[in-house]
Amino acid sequence: MPAASLDTGALAALLIRSRLRSFRNGLRVRGRRTPLLITIAGLVIALAYVGLFSQAFAAIVDSVGLREQAAALALVTGALSFGSLTAKAASSDAVRAGSSENEFLLARPVSLATLVAARGLADAVTDPMGALFLFPVLLAATLVWRLPPAAWLLAAAISSAVQVAISMLAYAAQLCVVRVAAPARRRGVWMVLRLVAALALAAVWMIGTWVLRAPASLASTLTAGAGWLNRTPGRLIVAPLLALVRGDVSGALGSLVGLWVLAGAAMLVAAAVARRAGMSGWEEAGAPWAEAAPAPRPRARPITAASKDLLLITRDRGQMLVLIAMPAIFVGIQIFGSAGWTWSTASLARISCLAYSLALYMATIGPLTHMQAERRAFWILRTVPVPLARLFAAKARAWSAVVGGAAAFAFLPLAVVMPPAPLAEVVVAGLLVVVGAVSMTFLAIAMAAGGADLSDEQSTAVGPATIYTFLVVGGLYNLVLTGDLRARLGGLALYLFVTAAHWAAGVERAEICLDAEALRAPRLRTADAASVLLIYALGARGIATAARMAGARTAPIAVGMQLGWVLLMGVVALYSLRRAPPLAWRWALPRASLVALLLGAAAGLVGRRAGAHAVLPADLGSAWTWVGAGAALLAEEAIFRGLVQRAVEEDLGARERWRARLGAAVVTGVLGLATLALAGAPLTPATILIPLAATAARALTGRLGAAWIARLVSLLVCAFL
Repeated sequence: MPAASLDTGALAALLIRSRLRSFRNGLRVRGRRTPLLITIAGLVIALAYVGLFSQAFAAIVDSVGLREQAAALALVTGALSFGSLTAKAASSDAVRAGSSENEFLLARPVSLATLVAARGLADAVTDPMGALFLFPVLLAATLVWRLPPAAWLLAAAISSAVQVAISMLAYAAQLCVVRVAAPARRRGVWMVLRLVAALALAAVWMIGTWVLRAPASLASTLTAGAGWLNRTPGRLIVAPLLALVRGDVSGALGSLVGLWVLAGAAMLVAAAVARRAGMSGWEEAGAPWAEAAPAPRPRARPITAASKDLLLITRDRGQMLVLIAMPAIFVGIQIFGSAGWTWSTASLARISCLAYSLALYMATIGPLTHMQAERRAFWILRTVPVPLARLFAAKARAWSAVVGGAAAFAFLPLAVVMPPAPLAEVVVAGLLVVVGAVSMTFLAIAMAAGGADLSDEQSTAVGPATIYTFLVVGGLYNLVLTGDLRARLGGLALYLFVTAAHWAAGVERAEICLDAEALRAPRLRTADAASVLLIYALGARGIATAARMAGARTAPIAVGMQLGWVLLMGVVALYSLRRAPPLAWRWALPRASLVALLLGAAAGLVGRRAGAHAVLPADLGSAWTWVGAGAALLAEEAIFRGLVQRAVEEDLGARERWRARLGAAVVTGVLGLATLALAGAPLTPATILIPLAATAARALTGRLGAAWIARLVSLLVCAFL
């Protein structure tokens, strides 16, 4: 395309086509897993936002008039837009080198003003989540107000206009930072912008919690503050929908046109700033060395692998500020936004969760990103004549002192101000918090290495899947902190297995993280099986705890949720088994079924004679009950015997086969007992022997179906004979 015809619209169309094609190629190259899963997760979260805000906004509509309803919607949309603006302005993606769009287009005869304006238009089409789910909130409002389906298109047009304005203003702010601030001071400016963005997102979280948890309280507050809320910029966002509620179609269209006029004005401002910034030359604006810190002073002692990461943090004062301030902000959300100081410090379990949350956020910001800092020089560690496990252990020990110390520093003052509790319980809770923080540090080092892909310069070393998995696994530790002694022992056993499995997988992955072909080879890892098992066990415990708190009225709902949870995790386990290579050995189906029948019958008879009964549904006359029970048993067998036992067996299979099968059976049996203890199930001969019979059937025959048959037969024998 000739350079003269490459105006803003043509360049925006080129960017849109390029991004959509890159997304399609990502689906092809990555086996249609990572981009597709991220897209599905975003859609599911957006639908959840629609449902949650619809319920809260319906309560507000039932309580107050249209003026207060508009004020509530203006408050939410204004907070979302401001949070998105600050987050995008602090990202510095428009002025950093390394982006394929920046690198390529700045080398072509395209002005910086055209590039900035075109990127803002392309963001509105290719980045549907850039406005922090503003469209789901507007869609929920149209559903509550019972507007016609045409209002959905109006909500989409409003969201697009707001997103264009946000992108343009954010790009203008980024350009101003690079144009005005000296290179030596830019890091400090970016850190200030990040802190402002964190505070804005914290405000969004607190407002969202207020709306969702206490809509009636919000409605009563809006009665006095609706006047000034309707004068904020958020009122401009909701004005088209509000006019449509009143039946004024022309007013709705006029308000929409006004929004797009403001978006166009923001585009002109960004283009003017870009044109002014480009007059002084733009080649060095995003170069990494342009914002380099001053040369450090020489050190008397050499830098070790344990102190290197901490030294880099202390040199970069902005990063150190983020490491300390970000966790404090997120914990402040829980104290002042979600629950309140009185609720957060009302018991020992709550302050334990609060102190541990601080350490978890710090581990996410600090040690979890260590491979991102190593991506340019990781080959140096690979050439050092020291095992990677030893180097990673040194890193983990250094970070453990910081993260564990932060957990203890947060726990001790809270333990003083909380209501009195026995000293022994306080000491045990404090030890659990510190041990959990240290364990999460080792887990962060391991998961970052286990998910690192340094063979592709365009991808990040620590992707969003690794971050979300770490947050889920780490967040579920709160159930261990709030459980009884048996649940704590079971949870600690599961976390010990998870940490050991991820550590081994991380060291193994780090050995090949620079080899693209080795990384693409499908393989079943014990670390993946451990994560699935932990999420299943603690998720089931959370559902059971919520059901007990809700009472007997919600018992059918709780049973349905438990069945749905085990089926969902069973499907995940079966999907993960697709990575496993085919077994080299496996008994024939008739022989395996006979062995499973014998083992199941023996376990059932022993459990029956011991005076225990199997845990079966009370109503066995319904065919759907039998179908649900059989599907739940099959899903559990897919998790324990299919995924966990198979993964451990594959990792131990380098030696003699029978030793690998025996070791995998022992590990699976211990994990099954830990899961029973964590779930609070009675430890009777039947509940112990039945899973062991299924484990033995899988170890002897190599068939998942044999384990399922053994467990089903043992349950039937224990219940009816």
